[in-house]
Amino acid sequence: MSDAEAYAAFKAIRFADNGGEPYCPHCGCTVVYDIATRAKFKCVACEKQFSLTSGTTFHSTKLKLWEILFAIAIFVNGVNGHSASRLSRDLNRSYKSCFVLAHKLRRAMADIQAEHILEGEVEVDGLAIGGFVRQGPILAERPNIQKASAARRRVIVTVRERRKGGRSRAFVVATEAAAVPDVLRVVKPAAHMITDAADHWSRFLLAFKSHSAVNHSEGYSIDGEHINYLEGHHARIRRASRGVYLKINDAHAQNYADELSWRDDHRRVDNGGQFKLLACRAAKMTTAKEWAGYWRKRPQPGSVAAP
Repeated sequence: MSDAEAYAAFKAIRFADNGGEPYCPHCGCTVVYDIATRAKFKCVACEKQFSLTSGTTFHSTKLKLWEILFAIAIFVNGVNGHSASRLSRDLNRSYKSCFVLAHKLRRAMADIQAEHILEGEVEVDGLAIGGFVRQGPILAERPNIQKASAARRRVIVTVRERRKGGRSRAFVVATEAAAVPDVLRVVKPAAHMITDAADHWSRFLLAFKSHSAVNHSEGYSIDGEHINYLEGHHARIRRASRGVYLKINDAHAQNYADELSWRDDHRRVDNGGQFKLLACRAAKMTTAKEWAGYWRKRPQPGSVAAP
């Protein structure tokens, strides 16, 4: 795209809810006029100036509009994810810029996933990530390393509807049992829950209409009951964590869990549909405060700066 084409495309996405016509993000006034020399608009009512990225998750970005659109297109194209280092090579931009941009897109994915309340037949299962120590000389020399690594282990608990086009929700917790309140919050009481035979899932007997448990020590499918849909989703998480991202940091584990949940839900949607869905949601979201000035190492609110 040329700069003019990217500007027109981003404008149509940013103001899609108003037929592509700009309106003021501050007061909502639809009477604005162009400042052509600065690629900005000015509101007639409040007289504030704003750009296409003002008030969105891309606020104050230094990336060009075509770079943002291109980044979204190749980011959704990754079946098992798209790392920031690869995005940096694709855009010929710094790793820091692409790291923040990728997490802003994951934030939009999480916002889409948060809308879903699950119903019908629902599968629940967890997958442990991190805390793995390979057998070898290092483990023999440092016997305590396995205990220290186990403390960093986290579990991604995924809740998924068993139907064509079913949706899912993912939660990163310390243990599977810790995810029970989250599951109760995102699943309707009339649902039929399907889990493994772990004791902590027994709370679903009273919380939902029905509950089936599969004892995996006896088999993966017993009398037609299974959680194989989630096994496929867990395979995607493993491929992403081992083959794409290599390591998922605890601080951002929920972002990656939401991303992989979104990718699994929309795996049958064509690339253009995925691009439109993510671009429109990202353009409508407000500024991501947690990612504003991320690499400047500014102190958190309420903290005392070092002397």
